[in-house]
Amino acid sequence: MSNWRDEYIQALSDRDLREKEGYSRINEDFIGAYRTAALEAEKAAAEESKTAATDSKTGKDPARTGGNTQLRSDLAEALRSNGQLQSRVRVAEAELKDLKIKTKSDSRRLEQLERERAILQRKVRDRDEEISGKTRLVETVQDEMISLNLQLNMSEQTVKKLKAENKELIDRWMEWKGREADEMNKTLG
Repeated sequence: MSNWRDEYIQALSDRDLREKEGYSRINEDFIGAYRTAALEAEKAAAEESKTAATDSKTGKDPARTGGNTQLRSDLAEALRSNGQLQSRVRVAEAELKDLKIKTKSDSRRLEQLERERAILQRKVRDRDEEISGKTRLVETVQDEMISLNLQLNMSEQTVKKLKAENKELIDRWMEWKGREADEMNKTLG
């Protein structure tokens, strides 16, 4: 019975290890996405300052340059957001895969435990039927013993009665034969 407990504890330990690995992947992906966004933002700022310097030398419209700066800033934000979302999707897919595997494993284990429970219930039913059969057999044997004891007691009483009757008959017969012998002796003698 301790076998399933060991397997269960091992499965929990494996799950904890997978979760820790997942957390470290999440942290690495998050840090990577943050660095990417920061680099994109620095790159955009650097390009903006170059463009602003070039535009001021060439005499271009600063409103147009501001629009480009805003677009670049929006693009950097979109890229950073995209990187974060992609890393979250990868993490979610990995967790989904792990959960599907765990669900399959748990469902197999559940089916196995249900089969084992059914077998044990059948054994208990069989054992109960066996016990009730043996109980009936014991009761039958006890009833027969009581009946045989009663018959034995009655037989012993009959034997005593017959012995007493036989003794009485022998005594009367001996007395009768003794009188016959006395009469024969008197007539002969």
